[in-house]
Amino acid sequence: MAIEVMQIPDELLERAARQRGSRSTEAKVLAKLRLDRALDRQRFAFQCGSLWFVGSAPDARTQRAMIEVAVEVEKQQHS
Repeated sequence: MAIEVMQIPDELLERAARQRGSRSTEAKVLAKLRLDRALDRQRFAFQCGSLWFVGSAPDARTQRAMIEVAVEVEKQQHS
């Protein structure tokens, strides 16, 4: 399965946070996103493999770096 960087729409993140509870990764990402958005409206949530990121839209180099990190994490989880 190829790993890619996916921007997660706010509505999906909010729904997942409600369904999985306040201690879920999704709820923590949503809280971070809301804090960041208070300072900069151009912040978004991204999922890359099992990792979550909050930030501005990544350029191609940053996306490649995110994917490389996600691949390494998955390798470590499966070894």
